[in-house]
Amino acid sequence: MGHASSLFNGAGDQTLISRVSPTTQQREFLQASWNDLAEHLKVSLKAKHGYSISTWLQGSYKYGTLIKPVHSGEEYDVDLGVYFEWGKGEDIEPTADQLRCWVQQALIGYRSQCAEIRSVAEPPKERCSRTSYQHQFHIDTPVYHLNTDTDKRRLACLTKGWEASDPKAFYKWFRDALTGGEREQVRRLIRYLKAWAAVSFDDIPDSRPSSIFLTVLATKAYSDTWFARLLGLPDDDALIAIIREIHGRLNRDRRVQNPTTKEEENLNRMSDEAWVAFIPRLDTLLDVAERAADAADEGAAALIWSEAFSFLMPLPNVDEVELVDERTSRALMQLPDIDIAVYTGSGEQRRLVTNHRNQVAGVAKGSTLVFTIANPHIVPQFATIEWTVRNKGLDADSTSDLGHRRIGMQLLQAEEHAQYFGTHHMDCIIRVNGQVYAARRVPVTICDVQHKVPAPAQPTYTRLSMKRRR
Repeated sequence: MGHASSLFNGAGDQTLISRVSPTTQQREFLQASWNDLAEHLKVSLKAKHGYSISTWLQGSYKYGTLIKPVHSGEEYDVDLGVYFEWGKGEDIEPTADQLRCWVQQALIGYRSQCAEIRSVAEPPKERCSRTSYQHQFHIDTPVYHLNTDTDKRRLACLTKGWEASDPKAFYKWFRDALTGGEREQVRRLIRYLKAWAAVSFDDIPDSRPSSIFLTVLATKAYSDTWFARLLGLPDDDALIAIIREIHGRLNRDRRVQNPTTKEEENLNRMSDEAWVAFIPRLDTLLDVAERAADAADEGAAALIWSEAFSFLMPLPNVDEVELVDERTSRALMQLPDIDIAVYTGSGEQRRLVTNHRNQVAGVAKGSTLVFTIANPHIVPQFATIEWTVRNKGLDADSTSDLGHRRIGMQLLQAEEHAQYFGTHHMDCIIRVNGQVYAARRVPVTICDVQHKVPAPAQPTYTRLSMKRRR
């Protein structure tokens, strides 16, 4: 039984679902931008080419499974389908590449009218055009022919002509697969899986599962766990259940059929090499889920889940974590103390301005912070040390910099830069053979200060003791 449900979608300000979901302001900006673009395309394309034009929002935004970009430099992806409508009575039909050319020209023309647009990709992609905006998002515009006599749709590809494709049918399948609260839960579960994919495949991007691949797998797996859901499952237990289902499903058959087409359309488009690299990451996710299910308490479960979700996974509101032997009730290792040296400037101009231990009550934006384990002799010889930055707040959200993690043996020091106003955390976690032995959470408050800020009285720390399970 999982214990971390409140950290997945509880009432706290830091939950996994809140950390990976767009804010209300971000959603409103995305909606205003695609609405404006849709209106422009409908009016300008009809005026110039005479065909009735409709648009259809599709993809993750439409399904309610959109997640934030989790790394600096990444962008939101919004999909806006553009449909040229005509029936069988047309004497001369435009070709697929003609439609693509018309839409590309309309987007280039719109760029000069919209100050928020940064660029229009040239040449366009095989299956869509892409318009990139200033605020970390782009709108992909696939182009379709909608047959008004048969209500059939086909996608206009740049070089391969027409391709059978009906995103509206897929949306209806997803919408009708579940109802009410179950649909809302599966939307959250899909976002958790997409978050895992976003942080787990940086080194092998070709093996990163696609959004539609995860959507179909999660929806079908959730439907297959109907008996467990009769009693109602919290999000962490539901996630554990569908990870088990997905793991078994893909180990039996790597093909994932598009549920809306009668023809064989495999949504798993990974190459053999990419698939071979994907499976061990899926095995690791299952291992994390199984160990989280067996965890003794919320803190232990959260630290296990953080192996899969990295800096996206929030931790409980504790300052210290220690592993206690169940037989002797003694900690297996002393807690690490963290010294933080604060510098201003860079290179030869770098200057030490203050030192802190276990917390930074106030530091100026732009400062450099060097975190060092003050008592390195306590670290077991073959232990791994994780330094995980967990950013939060509007500044970090605006640049999609939610954090990062470094892991290494005897990694006794880490250097970071104070970039975003607010209180963030540097978490130092020490593991032996994968098991957490001790952890120290270092809160860092970045504020509008110019000089050294006197440290306040040492707070009363909250310590979490986890019993070693045998």
